[in-house]
Amino acid sequence: MPKSSGSSSGPPKKKKRKLDKKQSNKKKSSSQSELSTVCNITGIGGGDGQGGLAGDNIDDIWGNELDCLNELATAQAGGSPSANIKDTTSAEESQSLTPQNPPPTLKEIPNLRVELARHLQVETLSIFLLQACPGLRMPTFERWLMDSKLEESDRVQSIAENWVTDPSSKLHFKNQKKKYGRAAQHSEENATQGREDARRMKESRILLDAEKSTIHSEGNKLSDVDRLVMKARTLIDPVLPGNPLESDPSSTRLVDEIVANKLKLNKSDETITKEQAEQIVSELLSRCSESVKEIQQLQNRFGTYQQFGFGKKRNKNSSGSSTSGLVRAEWPSGDSTTTKKSSPDDSVCSLSYITTKKKSASASASSDNKDEAQKKTKPFIVKVNGQHYHKLRHLFDKTYMSTDSSVTKDQMTHAFHAALFAIIIRYSTLAGAQQLNDLRGGGMQGAIHDTVFDCFTKWFGTSPHSSGTECFASPFNANIAHYYSAFPSPDIDGFFGSQGDFFRLDAKTLRPGWYEANPPFSPGVMQKMAKRLMELLDIARERDIDVTFIVVIPSCQVDSNSSKDGEDASNERKKKKKRKKQKHDSEEDEPSNTNALTNAIHHSALSSFNMLVKNCSSHIVLSKRDHGYVEGSQHLRPTQFKESQYDTSVIVLRSKRCTEIDAEAFEADLREAFKSRHLIELQQRRDCN
Repeated sequence: MPKSSGSSSGPPKKKKRKLDKKQSNKKKSSSQSELSTVCNITGIGGGDGQGGLAGDNIDDIWGNELDCLNELATAQAGGSPSANIKDTTSAEESQSLTPQNPPPTLKEIPNLRVELARHLQVETLSIFLLQACPGLRMPTFERWLMDSKLEESDRVQSIAENWVTDPSSKLHFKNQKKKYGRAAQHSEENATQGREDARRMKESRILLDAEKSTIHSEGNKLSDVDRLVMKARTLIDPVLPGNPLESDPSSTRLVDEIVANKLKLNKSDETITKEQAEQIVSELLSRCSESVKEIQQLQNRFGTYQQFGFGKKRNKNSSGSSTSGLVRAEWPSGDSTTTKKSSPDDSVCSLSYITTKKKSASASASSDNKDEAQKKTKPFIVKVNGQHYHKLRHLFDKTYMSTDSSVTKDQMTHAFHAALFAIIIRYSTLAGAQQLNDLRGGGMQGAIHDTVFDCFTKWFGTSPHSSGTECFASPFNANIAHYYSAFPSPDIDGFFGSQGDFFRLDAKTLRPGWYEANPPFSPGVMQKMAKRLMELLDIARERDIDVTFIVVIPSCQVDSNSSKDGEDASNERKKKKKRKKQKHDSEEDEPSNTNALTNAIHHSALSSFNMLVKNCSSHIVLSKRDHGYVEGSQHLRPTQFKESQYDTSVIVLRSKRCTEIDAEAFEADLREAFKSRHLIELQQRRDCN
């Protein structure tokens, strides 16, 4: 009986193996066909003329993708000198800081293929908007992108809070089934409300998935609202809004800016109506939703994180390539050693990303196929200034000082290069994805001079060694150790010491000192910042904490009910305008609607501006061209400084108004620290040449 049972069990096992192989082959072919359609839509398809795959190997696809994206790298033929940035962070301060979330592990670096695909999608969206509206500039697209993404985050936050207060509302979303076909269509009368309900349903499902994964990872312990929302942020796109609608405030502001831009051009043959602007915005929103779906499909196929294969033995008989290509750093001297101290800070580091390709049988048999494969696999290259390279390496090493000993020094370097490559692509995507082409965009990421931080420390520091906090910064422009940014841990900024998201700052962890808030000049961000600052000020007064918020934003018109400081500032601006009119009589013929776009933006941000001015202890207005900023794309540009084209307001909010300072001396120091360095920098470059 044992022999007969053993002989009879042999053939079924072989048949089972054959069936498993057939099923695996079917899965591969189906996944490749799905990916081919996605690549065809995104412009990453093969050269077969039908939008299909160029070869059977998945890595061949990304050779063609990098070939498609290589045109961005070819625009960077020349190098740019480094920026003179001071890293004022110290090891003692970094050890005392406690971020909102622990830094991500080295295995959680975002997938570079997904980052490149998102960059290409956002570039397509920005090109569409700017070409559909001649004369419109990149900051308009940046404002819409940031505000719409912030609105999506607020909606997810409100749903999570509603679940805590009313648990029955969560059961409603769990029991409701997804509609398809005609059932998913809405009547014309309730189209807007139906689309908003459908969007709320999608975002609720994301929260349900986040709750399941959180409970699964932490046992049966229910997560709080903050932890649930942070987990949900990992399931949605970090840059693009998933389901924007025309009724969103960001969309309506975009329509107003498009109409105001046409008034600014003052050309009768290029006038645009509000209905036409709404059609352009509607098409933009539709394309944005499709882009998010395509990116999600790519992420599901290739994974969320970059795979290095650390600590894994490579199996020679394994089919396919499970390890993505590494990022290589090259210096002008030709030496790729990143730890070389002799590398000058004014040099340019080139980061090249090439996918790892597995040799096929046909390629190994024919040398012609080898040459064709090499031509298809072109690297995607980004360049970064030497000082920014070393600055981010310092932040990266400081974040992982107590890293696992199993990771070697070379592996740590490879991980840093991947994180650096990803963060350059991510912030270029946030700026409209044309920053690597012709340095368009990036103005929203501008920063104040390092001397301004020294001024704040001098006048508002709780101790001689206090360096304060930056509420809106990035690893590129951060000047002090304690800073908040747009993509905190577990996202890309967490690798470089970001403390978290300022809007999610826990009031319990509010510490005494000064906080510098220089947000992106976007109405939605500024409005939410103003409300949050008022909440934190009330909490600080209740807890008797000496807190100072220094807000740096563009000046807007102030209502008559504003504070006395605001009235004095507006009167001063009116006097300066009269003097300029007397000096430039020839400019009186300019049309009155040249500032239509600026007025539309200021009108959107006026409520938040008045809120800050009414509650401030001091308000200082800096005239345009008399002060300057640091370029937002300083890590890519040949110059670091720029002159301000608009008046800037420095608004000081204090929880304890009894602590007085010498207002005149502070204003003098502030104006000196804010002086533009653009002309001085240009003169230094001429002298060097």
